[in-house]
Amino acid sequence: MKENTVLSIDELILVESKTKRDELVFKDDVLDKVKFVATLSDLNEVTVEMSANYYEVSTDTVQSIIKRHRNEFNEYSEVRVLKGKSLADFKTRVQGEHAFKGINSLSLLTRRGLLRIGMLLTESEVAKSIRNYLLNVEEISSEEQRKWALEREITKRERRYLTDAIRDFYEGTLKKGFEYSTFTNLVYKILFDTDANGLLKMYDLDKKDVKRCTKY
Repeated sequence: MKENTVLSIDELILVESKTKRDELVFKDDVLDKVKFVATLSDLNEVTVEMSANYYEVSTDTVQSIIKRHRNEFNEYSEVRVLKGKSLADFKTRVQGEHAFKGINSLSLLTRRGLLRIGMLLTESEVAKSIRNYLLNVEEISSEEQRKWALEREITKRERRYLTDAIRDFYEGTLKKGFEYSTFTNLVYKILFDTDANGLLKMYDLDKKDVKRCTKY
């Protein structure tokens, strides 16, 4: 993610004010409204790497935020560090424990800890959507209005991804692995609010029909 996110005045207050963050951190259901949260089974916690994947930033960025605001995270028990026996117990409890072999310590964040990161993280479009939802959408009374505002916020983020991808394509810097199908689905999402499979069902087509259409 490119570090060119511009903060509004309200966002800046949220980033700078612990008091404001404390007022909103219990609204961790916002996380799933903006983007699905994958947590460790049975624990409802995430690793630093999982947090970085959620906000689409590097693990170093997340680690830096936790280190800088360690007292704030500790005050509300939003982060815990596993070592020794507690880490050994964790490895035997969590499925896929082989992924944690060879490590001597592991930091885990609660959902509220993950939300607090979003309120502090300035170089993430996902975090920006989180803050906008907290500061603007939650104040709207009508359920339909809130749904519309959330969809609008997510679409704004997707549109930014698309324009960045188009620019990178023409500059020859499009990331490897951003396959044609992924790029095309992003276009479909912006234009039709669905993906390629959704269009197939909508117009009762099969895949070869869509491929023919993309040639013209």
